Amino acid sequence: MKKLVIILLTICLLPTLTGCFALLAGAGGTALWQAGKVVFEELVSMEAGVKAVEAAFKDNDITLKDKVIKSEVTQIRGKDRNGTKVAVDVFSKGKNNSKIEIRYGIGEETAGRELLNQIKKKL
Repeated sequence: MKKLVIILLTICLLPTLTGCFALLAGAGGTALWQAGKVVFEELVSMEAGVKAVEAAFKDNDITLKDKVIKSEVTQIRGKDRNGTKVAVDVFSKGKNNSKIEIRYGIGEETAGRELLNQIKKKL
């Protein structure tokens, strides 16, 4: 009888525990993705920032996969020659002020900083 109660409780609690594990795994992935983000602001227009990002992509053999233009942000997505995902968001912070966020791979901050240096050379 005791084993039957334990089995029934386990069956009842299993869906709850599975959801917790999924939530923790998702939060961990988000933390890794955000951990390597490189952010900087520059006194240039959003359009100039986007052109600099595109030029840096070309110089670094990063294939442009997607570009979404919105009123306050341009999102640029690509992959490098190793298949690593690269995401750059260029935010308008005013007429001649932009914020650029770079996420290279999963938490690869060094590669993100190298791309940042390439972008700064193009500004």
